[in-house]
Amino acid sequence: MVLACAGTPRPAVEDSGPAKDVTWVFRVVDPEGQPVSGARVSVWRADLTQDSAVPATANAQGKGARILKPGWYAAEVQAQGFVTAFRTDIRIAPASRPQMEVSLARSVPLSGRVVDAEGNPVSDVRLRFVPSNVAAPVVQATSDEQGRFRIEGATAGEGLLYSDKEEWSWQRLKISTPQPELTVVMGRRSSLLVRVVDTEGREVPHSGSFINPIDRWFDISHESEQTPEGTLHLRLAAQRYRVTASYAPAAGCHWSRSVDVDVRPGQQAEVTVSFEAVARAPWKGQAVTPDGKPLAGFRLSATAIQSPGDKGVRGECETFTPPDGSFEWSGSLARPHKLEIRTQASRRLVGVTRQSPSDGSDGPVVFHSPGTLEGRVLGPDGKPLSHYGVDWAGFADPEGRFTRELWASRTYSLIVSAPNMAPARVRVEGREHEARTIPDITLDAGHSVVGRVLDAEGRTSVPKANVELLEPEDVEIRRLYFPHRLGADEDGRFRFNHVPRRRQYLRVNDEKAGTLLYELGAREHRVDLKLKPDGALEGFVTDGAHVPLAGVTVQVRCEDGFDARTRSDEAGHYVLRVPAERECFVHVSEEQLRDKAPWPRPPPVVFSPRFVELSPRERERMDFVPRSAGAMFRVHFPEVREKLETFLVAGEARMPKSFAELKALQRSAFASDPASYSWRSDDPDVPGYQFLQKNFAFSHLPKKRYMLFAVESQDTGFAVLRVPVDLTHEETASLPLGFPAESGGTLLAF
Repeated sequence: MVLACAGTPRPAVEDSGPAKDVTWVFRVVDPEGQPVSGARVSVWRADLTQDSAVPATANAQGKGARILKPGWYAAEVQAQGFVTAFRTDIRIAPASRPQMEVSLARSVPLSGRVVDAEGNPVSDVRLRFVPSNVAAPVVQATSDEQGRFRIEGATAGEGLLYSDKEEWSWQRLKISTPQPELTVVMGRRSSLLVRVVDTEGREVPHSGSFINPIDRWFDISHESEQTPEGTLHLRLAAQRYRVTASYAPAAGCHWSRSVDVDVRPGQQAEVTVSFEAVARAPWKGQAVTPDGKPLAGFRLSATAIQSPGDKGVRGECETFTPPDGSFEWSGSLARPHKLEIRTQASRRLVGVTRQSPSDGSDGPVVFHSPGTLEGRVLGPDGKPLSHYGVDWAGFADPEGRFTRELWASRTYSLIVSAPNMAPARVRVEGREHEARTIPDITLDAGHSVVGRVLDAEGRTSVPKANVELLEPEDVEIRRLYFPHRLGADEDGRFRFNHVPRRRQYLRVNDEKAGTLLYELGAREHRVDLKLKPDGALEGFVTDGAHVPLAGVTVQVRCEDGFDARTRSDEAGHYVLRVPAERECFVHVSEEQLRDKAPWPRPPPVVFSPRFVELSPRERERMDFVPRSAGAMFRVHFPEVREKLETFLVAGEARMPKSFAELKALQRSAFASDPASYSWRSDDPDVPGYQFLQKNFAFSHLPKKRYMLFAVESQDTGFAVLRVPVDLTHEETASLPLGFPAESGGTLLAF
């Protein structure tokens, strides 16, 4: 750990001034190396969009030039009769003589005619050719009054030809170019009649069904009508659909089955979903508690358990239990079921079990609690509150009762709130399959705290400052519904009502005036918050060869939840405020630039985190260059999950004992690379970038020992998996992992 003494002066940052413009020279040639006269070259900075491009034209020798500032650029090269080319990783260093030579591939003919099923021309159809080669552009054209089209700039090779027109069914054809004249047959929207056949092979009148598209999720119609024959789905685009039909074999039971069907353009397709010969398993029993008491007056449901990959019949039965808890179904499937018993009004889960109809006729079915915390919420007068919330769930009960379902045996942190009351924080132990009653939770109105946000000298107010009221446990975490946040007025004044009568924190993170984390005592009603001025970090972000990287995010992550960020300018220069007298780490990322890059997208540029701790008003220089050598490490998970993240900590980092320790590790850690894909969707209407990942990569890592941490958000906690990783060579190492909550991960409660 690096320590900085507050009293030690540091040298002032020298401004090297803007770099001089340089002349960027390009040359465009054909496949034989001959110059392409008149080629149009558009170049733009990588952190900007292509709309900002500046054009240049190649002369008779295929050459041209632009005066550019040093930096990171992309370019598009176009010429009549050639395939448009992109260069997405152009680096121009100061005082250099940069040159780019591009060899253009000749385009191939791609033309034809669009007609309907009778051979009549169809105009105004948009046709797009998407090459399988991601380096080649998507090109398009529109059919004329005679249905003819000609797509300019197509590349040779395989690809997909899409055709679209409103109220017509879209088409997707796999073709290879060059092609003779194509005929694209377009059809009107289609319909699909779904019939259902029962267990005896008889058609079920007025049967119900729904459909989901398999190939393309755009422009989906949900129009349908019930007919004696079944469900007629209308205005469908031609493609494959997954049809799910339902059938009621007996009172209280419903079955469903899915089949796939191919809908052709301009036609009415028909499909029959059959339940013929599916065996029923009559089921009689009695729902009871573990001590044998009947569960009377509840909603009882039984859902047939699917085997992995099973696309067969699904079934569910439901009933309400009479005073003796008995139930009887004649339409259940001969399969193990998951049974749940719930209250009728609120559908609160009371008990669960697993059983098959064949496990015993008329016998007791014992239900165990899923794991619950049960309690009451009272007001300051000791009487039950009628409206209140426990975590994310709202309750309305005249007796103030609530039940909180649990999913594992561990400590839970409950936040209990009510209108015009101070929230309460309760930590309790929950047990799976056990209903636990917790002591009554009494809320009160709390107290009011008024204050003013002042600058470092304590004489001038800070207008419009954001002030957060935090529980001690929430200093490091960001919740959707907490912390409470207020904006101060023009005079820096603020007022919090219903503040809990226990230790709290007030936090201010103001971009101009500074920061403060103030411990608020249980009896404090009036405070002046005198902010601590920030330090400043500035420097340059370059590629290691003095090429400035513009638009790169430079972020500081500090203890106590203080963060700040900025972006580098066109010279790669940044100025970042740093919350003073706190341990911080600076992270640099070009992830925000990747969506703007055309295909093929360049490999990610990755940076290592850097420690910094500054005194108030202290200024320090810190330059950043990407990691350019070392090992590659990849982590693979079985599937995509929304709240999953990974990071690498150098050395022998131990398992954190609290969420605050976990965040401290993450601040100092190597983050995974920005998502990088070498492909784009085969449908140009679908973005090629995925926001969720199941594979994580860490590139150009220094050769040493690391600890990999995989973190997954859980109910009021985090599951954390810690795995040692040794990278001793410049190699690519891969590690398949299970999810933290299911692979022995440690659970950290809020």
